[in-house]
Amino acid sequence: MANDHHITSLPSVSRRALLAGTAAAPIAAAPRFLSSPESAPDPVVPLWREWERLHALAFELCHRWQEMETRLVRAIGFPQVFIPSTDGPRAICAQSHTEIDQAVAAGDCSQEVGAALHAEFAVRRARWDTEAEALGFDEANRQELAAWREQEEAARAIFGTKAETLAGVEIKLTLMIRLCSVFSDDPDFPLPQLRSTMADVKRLRRALDTLRS
Repeated sequence: MANDHHITSLPSVSRRALLAGTAAAPIAAAPRFLSSPESAPDPVVPLWREWERLHALAFELCHRWQEMETRLVRAIGFPQVFIPSTDGPRAICAQSHTEIDQAVAAGDCSQEVGAALHAEFAVRRARWDTEAEALGFDEANRQELAAWREQEEAARAIFGTKAETLAGVEIKLTLMIRLCSVFSDDPDFPLPQLRSTMADVKRLRRALDTLRS
């Protein structure tokens, strides 16, 4: 078979998990000192502002992509077919011609059934591609993924820059907490440790501010 113009449910699952995690997790607030014009300058501060801008953009594009996907699924369904199970009521989902060929080779269905599934999948794939092109689905996907990559690069820039003040250290800890809240498989580690360290930094910064005043 020719190479499939492949699509699976994995990207949407990942994005939904990302959005749900971002909405539900106890994300650290932006450091309050950033709003103060008297704050000591630190090279990490402008990098943080850029990361926040890129994060907001990626999040917005992710929502837009999901809305498009929902419209496509409601209109025509995912481009997939179901291979009848030979040993039970549960069918096998195939989302590409390759997966259909693998099912035939594994004996999950006959050659005749495989040929029918290929034809059905081709029709579903063509309908999906036509609707997706009309909506600008692939371009929205490209823009979103590019935005997430730019956000990742911005985060690397923050951690790759030496903080010159406690403000810069606090930014790095804030960013770590935000990233861990969303992406960590473990709901605890290392958030308690990071929050404890953040509390120490804030306490020390307040003490230094008192000494300077």
